Amino acid sequence: MPDVERTDQWLFLARHAGLPTRLLDWTEGALIGLHFALQEQEKEPVVWMLNPLELNELAGVSQSAGQMREFPLTWVDHACANPAFENIGGAWGLDKRGVKLPVAVYPHYIHARLRAQRSCFTVHGKRKQGLDTLVPDRILKCYAVDPLCRESMLNELRTLGITDSVAFPQDAPDFVEVGEAGVAVSDTMRHQRRVQLVG
Repeated sequence: MPDVERTDQWLFLARHAGLPTRLLDWTEGALIGLHFALQEQEKEPVVWMLNPLELNELAGVSQSAGQMREFPLTWVDHACANPAFENIGGAWGLDKRGVKLPVAVYPHYIHARLRAQRSCFTVHGKRKQGLDTLVPDRILKCYAVDPLCRESMLNELRTLGITDSVAFPQDAPDFVEVGEAGVAVSDTMRHQRRVQLVG
């Protein structure tokens, strides 16, 4: 559970739980992103790809000359402006703070899902339009996936180990996946088998 004073952690947790915030969740795992895009049966599957370092540069995240570009920390209020800290403050304080554009940040992995899904976030600033209207194509790209390939792609992802039980590890005992030879195998059964083999 986040500390009461850590607004950023509460916002990360709230967004990840599906509550409305100014945050958009992303993943660093392309296959995890594809897995989620293919889950929504009633929508055409699309995968959005973001260049977070270019976004941050556009938003005004300062970088020292000759230094590797990094993501700003959401919990540090630098002597010079920190757009991530400002946007978190604006998200909580009804636009009393914040920069105009979204900023890409890494969260604290305060929940197993955040870690398993390799979560990242963009924190919107004072401009509330969609990210696709705020930034140029060199920063954000959309790739349409043929809906007729949905099932075969999901099967390929399962073969590669990208499943709901990987994306939602705390729910793993509730998930049952079809293993080799069509036998239903839950993560609990896999764990018990490992224990039997070791013990």
